[in-house]
Amino acid sequence: MIRKLAFKSYPEPIMVRYLRHTPAIVLASASFLLTACQDSSSPAELPTRQSEVEVADIAWFEGTVEQAFAEAQTQQRPVYLYWGAVWCPPCQEIKNTVFKSKQFIAQTEQFIPVYLDGDTQQAQTWGETFGVKGYPTMIVFNPAGDEITRIPGGIDIDRYNRVLALSLDHMRPTAMLVELALNDPNQLQASDYQQLAYYSWGQDHKALPEGSSPELFHQLAARVRDADPEASARLYLQGLVLQSESSLLESSTQDDGTQAGPEQLHQILETPELVLACWDYLAYWPEEIDRVLNLEGDARSALHSNWQDAVLSAMHHPTLSVAEQLGGWFPYLTFYLEDDEDGEKALPETVIEAIRTDAKSADDQTRNAHARQSVVNMIRYLYSSAKLNDDARQLLLAELERSASPYYFMSSLASLSESEGKTEEALKWRRMAYEASTGTATRFQWGVNYVRALIRLQPDDHASITTTSVALFEELGNGGEEVFLGRNFRYLSGLNEQLRTWEVEQGAPMGQALLHAFDARLESLCAQQEPASIGDDHCSQLLTERVGDS
Repeated sequence: MIRKLAFKSYPEPIMVRYLRHTPAIVLASASFLLTACQDSSSPAELPTRQSEVEVADIAWFEGTVEQAFAEAQTQQRPVYLYWGAVWCPPCQEIKNTVFKSKQFIAQTEQFIPVYLDGDTQQAQTWGETFGVKGYPTMIVFNPAGDEITRIPGGIDIDRYNRVLALSLDHMRPTAMLVELALNDPNQLQASDYQQLAYYSWGQDHKALPEGSSPELFHQLAARVRDADPEASARLYLQGLVLQSESSLLESSTQDDGTQAGPEQLHQILETPELVLACWDYLAYWPEEIDRVLNLEGDARSALHSNWQDAVLSAMHHPTLSVAEQLGGWFPYLTFYLEDDEDGEKALPETVIEAIRTDAKSADDQTRNAHARQSVVNMIRYLYSSAKLNDDARQLLLAELERSASPYYFMSSLASLSESEGKTEEALKWRRMAYEASTGTATRFQWGVNYVRALIRLQPDDHASITTTSVALFEELGNGGEEVFLGRNFRYLSGLNEQLRTWEVEQGAPMGQALLHAFDARLESLCAQQEPASIGDDHCSQLLTERVGDS
């Protein structure tokens, strides 16, 4: 997943080495890039908008999710569920890399593959049922319908397929493995450590019992450090990431050899194979991991230098996709610009030239319109992170004519304009993105984002806020029973909270009129929910919040 980066510092000698090796590594990766992004025919039309997705030769299940699980039980085959969206860049990354690999296509013979687009009927209901947060989510179930594991994106094709094969072979639920890790780790098998190391923790808040310490991951990492360095490295880094997301912002001080110090990170950075195995952590979490380690002075500088050198040296490895190769720039930007609070620190011209060269190469090599959703988004993020806003804007404007989901890039243009203080332009792009978006869940998400932008940037525009809020809520209501489920409910809940805060801050009759219309429609839709259902419970939450505010 692409993360918001804070910018930090970078030693020039590493950049010299990068520039010296760039031509050769770009050529070495060309054949892989062309293969990964090659156009292919679409599979048969499914109830899940499959015609909008290009995934070669996968016989996606033609039927409902219920029917897929029933068929799995009859045939005693696992289920592989992919939950995504047409506009989602990480989804397109998966579709145009993993789903096009011969190994993955061959493995589909072992399970029932189910593709569920978030805008199709029942998609948000199933999202609620499975407890998924975002796109893409990929879950393996056993034939009885019990969840086995969730596999993350951001890892290379070979590792993805290997982890999938392990899950299919062993069928031990991750929840069970976590229980063993907490209470009887001696019962864990070698394959279990791989499954835990490659579990999509960021897509499942329920995987760990409430109150679990990140130290669990450091303990697991220590247990297999010699037997399985790759699993150990990923478990160690996941522990640091979880620590950064919790209140535990200091290193562990246990005396059992499992403390989260920097030694293992240095070992990872000095081992090229481990750098590739941990690419998702090393490329996108440098700020958080660095903060948790809490190093100072020469020790911190040495870590930064080692990190930057290792990632830049590996970034054009042919096992990395086009988009993931560009991710190799982010540790450099993070450390080089870390003290640039006033935004005035400039990148060296050689760095800017190298970034533009890599971006242009990625752009030129990616012809498939769906694959470009991921690659262009990564280029845009790279340009923005490098403070090359004009480059980012030109890229996005050109892509509007080519993109299969241009409204996504309209939102990116809005964010860029807002970062530059161009309020009218930002709101124009937000409005256009909402109007151009398609699909019930997607249109509601984009509409909420437009209303939030109005409240944030133009809070006195009561008429636009009122008209848009009521219209998008009315449109969502026409979508039926999924109004209060999945992503729909999360966005609805956020909109509900923001509108009430806005009304209090404005203290205006227009705000009160909006909430009156909003509440009337809310009550009407709540009355249509099945008693004691999840939708009914979510309605009660919103109504309680309303009463609490009154």
